[in-house]
Amino acid sequence: MPVAAEDIVCRFIRPADWSRRDQRPRPGAFKDRRGISLWHRERLRQQSVALEDLLIEHLTGWGQAHHQAGDYSELAAVAAEKEGQFLQVQVEWRPEDEYVAPAWRPWRYAHAQGETETLDGAEEVLIEFRRLLAIKSRLAIAPAP
Repeated sequence: MPVAAEDIVCRFIRPADWSRRDQRPRPGAFKDRRGISLWHRERLRQQSVALEDLLIEHLTGWGQAHHQAGDYSELAAVAAEKEGQFLQVQVEWRPEDEYVAPAWRPWRYAHAQGETETLDGAEEVLIEFRRLLAIKSRLAIAPAP
């Protein structure tokens, strides 16, 4: 089931994927083999959970990039047009155990995935899509120093 386009989702950003010079994520922060793992800000807030509460285990000290769920499909369309290649992205609810690691399962009700559909050999469009996500974050919070 799709996440509503206007809903805010958060991608956690590794310190190595943060540009201190530009004060935003690097494009590589949005590269993921299984889809872009995201957390729904309002669903967490409704349960009195701060996004920072999820920064446990290997996520300790990571930053954040916030977008509206609809930004993913819109930026995919922009990248596809620019590169002349096919790319569709949909943000879908993915609370299932196969998508949520055990330590984060208490919050799985707020987990979503940015799922991409492209043609083989369309790496240029994915690179452009990730670049757009990096520069178009609605809110970017730097990792802990």
